[in-house]
Order: sequence, then structure tokens, then C-alpha cells
Amino acid sequence: MSLDAATMESISGTVELAGAQADTLLLPKDDSSSAVNAVASWCSAADGVICIVDGLEESVAAVNAQAPGKGLDFSELEKMRNAMMDAIKIAAQEATSSASKDGMKIAVLPADVDGDDEEGADKGNGGGLLSGFFGGGDVPASVTDAMKGNNLAILRYGELFGIPESSPEFSPFVGGPRKYPVFRDEYTMRAVRIDPSKTASGNTMLGENTRSSRLSVGEAAVRMANKSLGIKSGMDVSLTSLRGMQGPDDEEWAGEFNRVQETVEKSMGGELFSATFGSVPSVERLSNWIATKWAPAVLKTYDIAGIRVGARPVYASQTEEGKIEIVWQELKDFKTFLVGKMFIEINETGIVAKRGAGDANAGYGRVSSKPLAGEDILVRRLSEAATQAIDKGLATKPAPPKRRKKQVVEAPVVSTVVSAGAVDTLEPVQSKSVSSESGPRTSGARTERKRGGKRRREEKKD
Repeated sequence: MSLDAATMESISGTVELAGAQADTLLLPKDDSSSAVNAVASWCSAADGVICIVDGLEESVAAVNAQAPGKGLDFSELEKMRNAMMDAIKIAAQEATSSASKDGMKIAVLPADVDGDDEEGADKGNGGGLLSGFFGGGDVPASVTDAMKGNNLAILRYGELFGIPESSPEFSPFVGGPRKYPVFRDEYTMRAVRIDPSKTASGNTMLGENTRSSRLSVGEAAVRMANKSLGIKSGMDVSLTSLRGMQGPDDEEWAGEFNRVQETVEKSMGGELFSATFGSVPSVERLSNWIATKWAPAVLKTYDIAGIRVGARPVYASQTEEGKIEIVWQELKDFKTFLVGKMFIEINETGIVAKRGAGDANAGYGRVSSKPLAGEDILVRRLSEAATQAIDKGLATKPAPPKRRKKQVVEAPVVSTVVSAGAVDTLEPVQSKSVSSESGPRTSGARTERKRGGKRRREEKKD
């Protein structure tokens, strides 16, 4: 829902908007045209800071479209893009240092941007195009480096989609109203899933096909910033949008983030992945799909099949109902050795993946403390498989927690007692209105007439 100024005033709320050009943020603080000091005054009373890197490519494309001739060349576009990114880092650093120290700082970043090295920045040279201009120091190497300190959390997203309701191009329908309307993904993909951004091997959990709604990402960032979800400093999570016409409520948001925290704690004990379903109608069907469809397709991908050195996952087999194992093998001296395994257990409520040991006779009897080659890819694809299982009807979404029913306190019944002598006996008064059993045709007296009587009398005369 979009709110205008009049609506905000009616609910005793205020919205203040401020902005600055990228080149004004790259100027030294002592320059009269610099907007750095203005950022400090804007954010001095803020309880939290949210920094998001979105729309950078669109802004560069818009400037290029307005350029005369054939537009700007690649070097000029790259220079402009880097300047905008440096301006975002400077603004984030100034806002973080000016806001409340106890407030949450949320960095909202795309999945393909590393939290320690956004956009290929190099900490050695400051990572900025115009280093040395910001207060006599270097431009921060990354957004997270600019926001470093206590109470910093990272929210990552995949391919963004969605137009805000405040946009003039917003419409709930694709191509306008039709006989058979097609709704936009903002309405059909309101359900979300929160996962740790990093696997046990330190790689990102979001894949190329992961999509995230801008509306859901914005709501999650606000909830993380206002401390309503109990976010811990250093938490790095990712948001995936799923099919569903209804978004999560307060309890469902809290449940998602609690599950992520438990997953991170369990991963230290050898558990690589877990997903909870509402129910699994058939454990056998889901197990067969994982073993015969999902696993072979993933093992044939270039990311897995391209591993040429050391051990790699070779095949998957279903040992029994609800249990699948993926085997890692290594070729040495023309002999294959079982290096390790991944056990995938499926039950009526979810999926759990754990790392297992290899062949003890070959010296691989212990569970490896280091991630196996390609393990992070399988874990990431397994997260996508959990989503696909819901879409295919092999599993159902987790049911939201039951809300406590409010106890209704009934008002005491007050009875009025009247003495028998004061009560007069009244004769029942018959109502003159039509009774409920009689309609408008039967309310008065009627004379029954046999049908066809006139015709019979005429026949007799003849």
C-alpha cells in the first residue's frame, strides 16, 4: 500500500525524503558543494540504517540513453558506474557513523556481490575511483566495510522483480485487464523463504534461478532493522520468493529467521542442509524424484562434471525408502577410492542433508572436517529442490503457527426480579398482520374454483 503525505498525516506519521548527486558525495567535506555533511545531518536522529544497491545499472542506462549520438563508450559507462558505487559507499559510511550506535545496520546486497569485496573493489587501494577525496581518506572498499561495526547484518537477494505501487507503471495485471487476466509475480509470489547465505564451505546459497520480490526484500529489511525479529549482529541471510498469494505474517517472519539461526548452529555439527515442510504425502515419491530426477541432473551440470582434479560426486543411489546417498570418488593409479558421501534423509516433515565418511579401508573412515568438492553446489541445488518439491505437489508448505485465541470475558448477566403482585396478566393480542405461513395470495378469504369447469358446461350445452 502506498501512502501519500495526507494519509501519513492522518495517522500521525511523517516521511522525509532527501537525495544527492553522486558527484557531490565524492567531493571533500570542506568543499561547499559537498553533500557529505548533509548526510550526517539527515541521519543523526536515525535508529537504524538500511543500505541497498539496486537500480545502478538502470541509472547508467538512462544517462546513456540521453547522451547525444550513439551514446557513451564502455570506459565512460564503467567510470560512471564506479563513481555511483563509490558515492553509495561514502553515504553508507557517513550515515552509519551518524546514526545511533545501538541501532541495526542492514546491508541489502545482490547474491553475486561478495560482502567483503563488492563490485570487485580492492581494499589495498581503497576500492574507490576517487580515493583520497572523502575526508582525506580512502573510499570504503565495500558496502559492508563502510557499515562495519556492531549490529551489522546482511540481507541478500536473487534476481529482483516487482514494481512498487507508487510507480506510475504499476498495474496488478500483465498487459492490462483481459478475459483471462494474468497477474504479476508481485501478487502470485508473495511467499518467502529465508536461508543462510553461506554454505558450510563458504559459498553462496542463492543460485542463478533464484528470484526475489522487491516488496518482500523491502519488508524483510525493515523488520530486520527495527529489531522485531531478534536479528543478531553478523547474520548473513538470503531471501527467495515462492509461489503464494499471501505473504508471511509476524509469526511466520519470526519462524523463518529462527529456523535460519538453528540451521547455522546445526551446520557446525555436520548438518549441511535442512528444509521443513507442512507434510510429505508420499515419502517414496519424493525420494524417487530426488534419486532419479534431481540428483542425476545436478551431477551432469558443468559445475560438477567440470571438476577434473581430486574427488568429485559421481552418482546417487537410494539405499532405502527416504534415504539417498551421493558418493564422492577419486581416481588414483587407475583405481577409484570412496572419499566421502552426502546422506539425504527424507521424512514426512522435511529433508535433512549430512556429510558422511568414505571407505575406511582406503583411509577415509572419518567424516571430513573440510567441505567436499562440489558440496556447496549440491547444497544450493538442494535448497532449490525443496522449492520445486512444493511446486510439483510432492510436499506442502509449512503451516503457519496457530495463533492463540483471545479469551473473551463475558459480561455478567443481570436479572431483574419483579414481585408477582406487580405483574398484570394480559390477554394475548392477536396481530392483524399476515402470518408467516400465509403469503399475499392466501391472506384473505378465497373461493376455490375448479379448473376447466366452464369448458365442461359448454360441452354439455352442445
